[in-house]
Amino acid sequence: MLSANTANPGPLPPCPGGFPKGSDLRKAFQVCEGLELRPGWSLLPTEFAYAGSEDIMRKLTPVCVARVLGFALLYSPSDAGRDNLAADILRCNDGLELLARLAHFYVFGFIKLCTLSVAFCLFSC
Repeated sequence: MLSANTANPGPLPPCPGGFPKGSDLRKAFQVCEGLELRPGWSLLPTEFAYAGSEDIMRKLTPVCVARVLGFALLYSPSDAGRDNLAADILRCNDGLELLARLAHFYVFGFIKLCTLSVAFCLFSC
């Protein structure tokens, strides 16, 4: 079982009423809620389907993955972005490896990039 020694943000709040019952938004948020309850990954390194997944899953715990994706659903800057993320979460079909890779993309490919861009703008003034 893989584990990671990383800090986790606060827990996800209850599913918002703005995510209608039966909608993709609610289903995606429920995937995140279920993932948040996992104590660890249940995959062995020999079970990975994609190169690099073991490294990703060592960096991000199930709780962290759930909170990255769940909070991204809650605080998405646009409805279209929120709908696209919900669709991406549901396309993972509860696949732990795919959900971890999706969260990794958001953390290291989007959030970190935005943070670096803001820092660059602040220091170049």
